[in-house]
Amino acid sequence: MKTASPKEISIADLARLFMKHMPHGSDIGLQLMAPAADGKSRMRLPPQPFLSGDPGATFFFPGVLFSMADSACGMAVFHALGHYVPIATLDMRIDHLAPATMDSDLVAVAECYRMTKSIAFARCELLSGPQSKVSAIAVGTFMLSSSSVRISDAASFLGGKP
Repeated sequence: MKTASPKEISIADLARLFMKHMPHGSDIGLQLMAPAADGKSRMRLPPQPFLSGDPGATFFFPGVLFSMADSACGMAVFHALGHYVPIATLDMRIDHLAPATMDSDLVAVAECYRMTKSIAFARCELLSGPQSKVSAIAVGTFMLSSSSVRISDAASFLGGKP
């Protein structure tokens, strides 16, 4: 059986695949935002009480920020590659600068700033509150071609639409 080339899965289809088959992101309500001209990946997360880290539901739980940063950085890597390649998070570091308030959507803005043959480097800002204040900054490294999944297998996730 012939394996599809990486270019056969578009970034739009990849984004759909990512959101459809990432149960945690779907469960918490993570949403991809429309692509911007600057090449950065953007995600948003509406505030919901179960995502809170305090009894008054005033702030997002820090683990939510970590998960969102990892997802946004992963999408930034796919965007920079321009096609699907299996990846795995090797390392993720997050600096919490201020509490992420739940008075508006939490927004992640990520970019892949360096790519080698086998490793991608990405960074993410997490913005919260009505003024989109930077609540955290994350940096991560990702291994490229991290599994034996073939492109044709990824296409099957899309319902046969590469």
